[in-house]
Order: sequence, then structure tokens, then C-alpha cells
Amino acid sequence: MTVFGSVEALGRGRVEVLQVRQDSVGFARYLAALDARHAATGRRMMLVLDNGSCHTSTATRRALAERAEWLEVLPLARYSPHLNPKEHEWRRLKRDQRGHLAGSLRAFVDAAAAGLVQLGGEPAMIVDEVPAWWLDGHRKEPTGRPPGRPKGAKDSHPRKPRVKNLPADT
Repeated sequence: MTVFGSVEALGRGRVEVLQVRQDSVGFARYLAALDARHAATGRRMMLVLDNGSCHTSTATRRALAERAEWLEVLPLARYSPHLNPKEHEWRRLKRDQRGHLAGSLRAFVDAAAAGLVQLGGEPAMIVDEVPAWWLDGHRKEPTGRPPGRPKGAKDSHPRKPRVKNLPADT
């Protein structure tokens, strides 16, 4: 599970988006949550980003450029998580939540959301974007095709028979 999140200065509020993947699409969902927060407050925001692939992709750079009038991006130097105040919160959350074994994936997500609320910051905007297929125990999104090899499928390169690497038949 991945959490994209931010906290306002002086702990006035937080925006957290729980999801499954750490990719540009997930980061776009987080930016949509920031849009809603900006619409509610009308204030300029500063966002500290590390050098994760979802933060440096072309789609993300384009989305950040669209929000440039109210969202200022501060990129961190490589390998410097100690400069990001959010990393201290992640460490505290992981320390508190790791010792508890959840009975199901839904309970795990709910415990993570509750832990984020306990970190403080009012109002807390915690968006649960975890899909049902992940909660059902699948690692990847179902494609809709039946499992297994399609009926009538042919290999583009026929398989060769296995050659025994023995000096004589046994």
C-alpha cells in the first residue's frame, strides 16, 4: 500500500491519499486532493518532493506546471530523506503500526488511516483510494480474461524438445 501525503505548516491540516501503486496516476489522484484543499483554503502551497519516479515523470511535471500559480515545488537533493519533514511522520506511523497484525487487508487499510488521523492536523483530509481487487487479495488489477492460456493459442516460436545432457541413454 502507498500513501501520498502532506501536512500544512504548524500542523493546521493534512492531505493523505491511500492507494495501491506508487505511479504517476496515483500521484495525479493526490494532486486532485490538493486541488480540493486549495479550493477550500485559497492559499498558496509548497510541496516538497523527493526524486521518486512518480514525482519526476513527464505526466507529473505537466500536472505540476498546470498548478504553478498556487503550488510551489521544492525538489529535494538525492538521498536526503532527513530533509523532508514528512519522512519523520512516516517513520513514526510505521513504528506504531508495524507491531499490530491486522486480520484482513481492509483492517490494515483502516488501521493505517486511523494512524494518519492520530498524527494530528485539523482538518485531516484522508482519501481511501484502495481498490476492491487489492482488498480481495490480488496483486494486480484483473484484466477480465479467464485465467490460463487462451484456447487455440499458438507459440510464435515452436518449442524444441528437451535435450538430455547425458552421455548415454539411461
